[in-house]
Amino acid sequence: MNLVAPDTTGKYKGNWEFEATTGRIFGVGDSADQPIWVRISVITPSINTMTMTPTPSPSPVASLTNTAMPQNPVSYDFVSNGCTAQWENSHQFLPCPGLDGDKNGFVLVLSQAKLENGTVMNLPALLTFPEFAKAGTIQGIYPDYLVQAGDHLQTMASCENGAKACSVLFQISYIDSSGSKNDLWTIGEFYDGLYSTADIDLSRLAGMKVKFVLSVSALGSPVDDRALWIDPHIVHSEAATPTAALIATSAPTYIEPTATSTDTQLPPSSTPVHIRTLTPTPIATAGKPVKPSSIPEIFKQIISFFQKLIGH
Repeated sequence: MNLVAPDTTGKYKGNWEFEATTGRIFGVGDSADQPIWVRISVITPSINTMTMTPTPSPSPVASLTNTAMPQNPVSYDFVSNGCTAQWENSHQFLPCPGLDGDKNGFVLVLSQAKLENGTVMNLPALLTFPEFAKAGTIQGIYPDYLVQAGDHLQTMASCENGAKACSVLFQISYIDSSGSKNDLWTIGEFYDGLYSTADIDLSRLAGMKVKFVLSVSALGSPVDDRALWIDPHIVHSEAATPTAALIATSAPTYIEPTATSTDTQLPPSSTPVHIRTLTPTPIATAGKPVKPSSIPEIFKQIISFFQKLIGH
């Protein structure tokens, strides 16, 4: 069933029941009289993000390493810096690492993660559990980070293996210099054999000093809400430096016109880009090419050539 979210930002909840062909209304629960509910948070992303869809968990193997992520330098690791963050629920601070089973919520630093289908991810992870209360929460506010152009925040989100009643909302946000909290990525996770991946381009925040926030909220009952942040980190990729074409400022050298085109391949040490160079034919008088008299004239003739070439 496809649902359409409201256009206005905010939190919404819809209750639904089924109707049989006989007209009988029914729902879920032991007596089939409880409604199905859908709760969403409509946000306006402050930066461009990729569209995230749940990813099927891989078949169980002994271990998986981080081969899917780009091999760019890691500039910040949220796991190794996990306890530099301030962890809290909706009303109190929490220790890091916490105590597994703490009703106030807890965070644990893991050297590997076990997904819903039993697959072991041989990657560092944070196990976060919200406060044991309806719609309970837990969040970690990290220290200031100076964002650079080319930074990407990457992570995987999943329920832990064995947490069959898991139903949580993962959220990545940042707090700017004014203290405002801005959402970057939000997704619901359930014990359904799927996990989600995020690759958030932070380029629009370049030059800003922000505090990143990782948070998990219970979607209804907090039972089994063992939420895994698998290898959350920021990678940095240098922006490609454009190659500039040099234009001579001295008098141009006249080259005898030709109607052929040539293919130029850059040397192996350069970026492998294939370039096709077209040599325009200057205007001719009485069968003899006329030598251009100035650089503006050369440009005019080049423009004229390409206009004729494409039929304009």
